[in-house]
Amino acid sequence: MMNKEDNHWDGVDRRHTPAKKDTLYRVLSIGVILGWCLFVIAMLVFHYARPEISPGFFDYKNVNSRDFWDAPMTLILLLLLGGCFLLSVAALIIRAKRARRRNDGLWLNLFFLFIGTLASLLWLIWEFI
Repeated sequence: MMNKEDNHWDGVDRRHTPAKKDTLYRVLSIGVILGWCLFVIAMLVFHYARPEISPGFFDYKNVNSRDFWDAPMTLILLLLLGGCFLLSVAALIIRAKRARRRNDGLWLNLFFLFIGTLASLLWLIWEFI
């Protein structure tokens, strides 16, 4: 830790600049928001891609319901989850390289996005293997 009395101090105390002025911080924040939007859209696509649940009343009335995954929607779901996963991994790497101070925060939402996307991708791959 450098003090003003050290010989190598260049005269600019960069630790007190607001994080909101940092361009990389802004890009990281926008990337995390975009990742969460992709995740929400992926969950909406999941609803339409999965097989329909047919209650007993449908069986009684002989109403047909789709009991298979919709292939185009499943591909869209896989692409959305893959994009969300790549965004979260890139954000985690950037944050790991950049955030070194104690007061930089944990960014728990980024970890939750990563874990949720990874779990969803693994479950989707497990479902089709």
